[in-house]
Amino acid sequence: MSNLQNIQNVLIITAHPVEDSLTRSLAVRIAEQYSRQGIRVDMNNLDSASFQPAMTNADLGVYHGKQALPDDIQAEQARVDSADMLVFVFPVYWWSVPGILKGWFDRVLTNGWAYKTADDGRIVGIMKNIPVRLVAIAGSDKSGFDRHGYTTAIHTQIVEGVFGFCGLKDITLDYLYEADTANSAQIDDFLKNVSPALIPHME
Repeated sequence: MSNLQNIQNVLIITAHPVEDSLTRSLAVRIAEQYSRQGIRVDMNNLDSASFQPAMTNADLGVYHGKQALPDDIQAEQARVDSADMLVFVFPVYWWSVPGILKGWFDRVLTNGWAYKTADDGRIVGIMKNIPVRLVAIAGSDKSGFDRHGYTTAIHTQIVEGVFGFCGLKDITLDYLYEADTANSAQIDDFLKNVSPALIPHME
């Protein structure tokens, strides 16, 4: 597990097309908390960066080891390689991440960089084991998520199925529930409650 006190660079990835959305404003506030502690923040909003999420023939060529990485994916991987922590801030769409973020997973977490086939045929994760913090903006309440199995589904899909698959161990997922009606005080309280895990306390 990475030592939070050694974090110097944080990559924050957001997925929302509206500039003044709650998703983006939360990401900015989180970034400000890091910056106040002298931590460098790289902010990557996939929508404003016009990231192309759809898998292409070139991406499939990379998967099969027959083609070099596309330039845009090399750039995304370089940003991840430079980070000591990854933070994802996103709304929950249909009990998962937005399509553009799912496309980021599909295209950026490539064979040979995020995972590989071991000599015994097993798939093993090979990403640098840095902390991952997931901040999900949810319209429903916690009881609804739990009752319908959405909490388990998202954990299985994202925490285990994406980051755990790639070999990462230090992963936390926090929800801002009932976000559509949340007031400023509730948002402040949410950030205060998640900050011990999300924001490292520097000595």
